[in-house]
Amino acid sequence: MASTVLAIIFLDMEDYVTPESDESPLQIARIAEKHGVTLLVKIVAEKLRVLQKRNRKDVIEAISRHDMGYHSDMHNLHPAIAEYVGDLGWDEGRCEFEKREGAGCEDVKRAFGELSSYGHPGMSWAPQAYPALKKWNIRVYIDETYTITPPIKERPYWYCNLLNLMGLGPNMLPLDASDGPANLPNDWLLKVRDEFLKVYRKLEAGEDVGLINLYIHPSTYATEEFWDMINFSGGKNPEGGIYKKPRLKSRERIEEDLANLERFFVLAKSLPNLRFITAKQAWAIYRDKTDGREFSSSELRSLCQKSMGRITCETVGDGVWVSPAEVFSMVTYSLARFSDYQALPSSVKCLHPLGPKEDHLTIGTVEEIDINELLRACKQEYEAMSKTGYLSTSTEIDGLSLAPADMFATCCYAYIALSEGKKIGHVGIKKGNFEVGKMITDEGARMDWSHYSNPEGFEAPRQTELARLQAWTLKPAVADLSQLG
Repeated sequence: MASTVLAIIFLDMEDYVTPESDESPLQIARIAEKHGVTLLVKIVAEKLRVLQKRNRKDVIEAISRHDMGYHSDMHNLHPAIAEYVGDLGWDEGRCEFEKREGAGCEDVKRAFGELSSYGHPGMSWAPQAYPALKKWNIRVYIDETYTITPPIKERPYWYCNLLNLMGLGPNMLPLDASDGPANLPNDWLLKVRDEFLKVYRKLEAGEDVGLINLYIHPSTYATEEFWDMINFSGGKNPEGGIYKKPRLKSRERIEEDLANLERFFVLAKSLPNLRFITAKQAWAIYRDKTDGREFSSSELRSLCQKSMGRITCETVGDGVWVSPAEVFSMVTYSLARFSDYQALPSSVKCLHPLGPKEDHLTIGTVEEIDINELLRACKQEYEAMSKTGYLSTSTEIDGLSLAPADMFATCCYAYIALSEGKKIGHVGIKKGNFEVGKMITDEGARMDWSHYSNPEGFEAPRQTELARLQAWTLKPAVADLSQLG
């Protein structure tokens, strides 16, 4: 049987420089509605503000009928997100992101209500954005970053407890009319149909549910030049604060592009196994199956055994993916319970802590520790992650300062031994192999940093280090089509 293929069309609505670009999202929304497709509209707060100043109530009302997301306050006005977060630590970067982007998010919420999703401007991905988005009740991150390599190729994933509709590789295609950030040719809307069909047929022939991300910069339907590129390239703002207005398309060209876009909708809607969804629907379809689930002692033992060799996301028998942070929460809880009742719990639910905020290497030469000291440390660790929502940077036991990976591996070893009924007085310190950290790559980060909007030679290595610490939360997202409706 052919597999179902899901698709999201999202608009990055951002050009606040060109009044003529205001019309494009209205026209695109009408085409989508004509063919029964609900779009995801990620809007820049400044774009909303200029629409309000220009009294474009028709545009605001039209997009409000679609799924609404946030696309930053001022887009790539410098310093952009990656620049101002720069080398800041976790808490400092989170606070800076909240300070600079929070007011814009509130402006967009006042106009449209709760927002389903967020995507960064350009390639300004930063890990400290995630706790702020969670605080703002934004649950889906949809854009692209090359810093993270998905646990399973071309599949959505969970990271920092948000659903990430990213890392889809060739399954992400532009529906821009021309030019834009991808510098597309004039006939792209004709060529994209064949590219789309190739992706669709590949996913339809696969065993799993596939997802295609299709993105549109509405301004490309109005202008010959991409507004962002001519104003913010190379890390510089327009001289004297005077924005450059891109060259406009002719009326004939605009009508031709919109007609070609409509032909794409007709083609897509004719495909028997394609279903268009929104980010809001994706949250339900890809819901986290660990929420509220009871993990048996035998399942946790299996997860501990796997984690002894390498620390990464794993599955239990019914195909439920569990992140290393979630396993860590369950094993520390179980060992804390053992210290109180001299028995491991028969089942346990997981917490969803974020990774540690800072890197730490194990300090000390002690090779083994008293089991009771380890159990006491587990109780403290579980209480701390329950209260703070983070894994501890280090665990102090018997003169040792254990790194999270080593603490986790040691706890897994103790859990396995106790689950087998062994009487143990001391536990040898185990070295954890943080394999999941390899899914955060310096090569990918350099691809992000090389984006045209960033200053020449821009780097933010601190962000890669912090992103790697949050790899504790990485795991694939699996579709449940019973939630599709």
